[in-house]
Amino acid sequence: MNILDRYKIDLRQLPCEGLTYRFELSDSFFEAIEATLVKSGNVIVDLRVNETAGTFMFDFKIEGVVQVPCDRCLDNVNVTIRTENELKVKLGDSFVDDGDMVVVEEDDAELNVAWYIYEFIALQIPLVHVHKDGQCNEEMINALKQHLVNVSQDVDGEAETTEKVEGVTDPRWNELKKILDNN
Repeated sequence: MNILDRYKIDLRQLPCEGLTYRFELSDSFFEAIEATLVKSGNVIVDLRVNETAGTFMFDFKIEGVVQVPCDRCLDNVNVTIRTENELKVKLGDSFVDDGDMVVVEEDDAELNVAWYIYEFIALQIPLVHVHKDGQCNEEMINALKQHLVNVSQDVDGEAETTEKVEGVTDPRWNELKKILDNN
């Protein structure tokens, strides 16, 4: 049995008063989803499913912490997740995923919410995710500093690469700069 099978919701078995589900996501969930951004975490998902006039309303409340790679040092950094999302689901002839409305084949009448949960979590992660100052892996930061290039502005206000931090300019940059100077 696939670990993600436990996130299947059978719409035919839904009672009139609806159902509430609670999923506790751990590292095994994020490994099974096989996405690149989040590889581990501890997240609680409360899901309420109700049917109104042929439309199933999925209300997600998601809270927890996930680990993503720091953009600076590549060590894991914790990101707090707190979100509420809604998904509308209808039964139809074929599967269609159109933003906030999903149509599920009437013959199957089953929806696996694992990927939707992952997407709701991923959308809460900031574009830039770095450790607070002083918490990055010092060894990696020192290695980056060895390859860092200083950029200064010339008199005309254009950016100009001047030197590497250790004081030696890579000769390849000089050759590339000649191309720019000819234009």
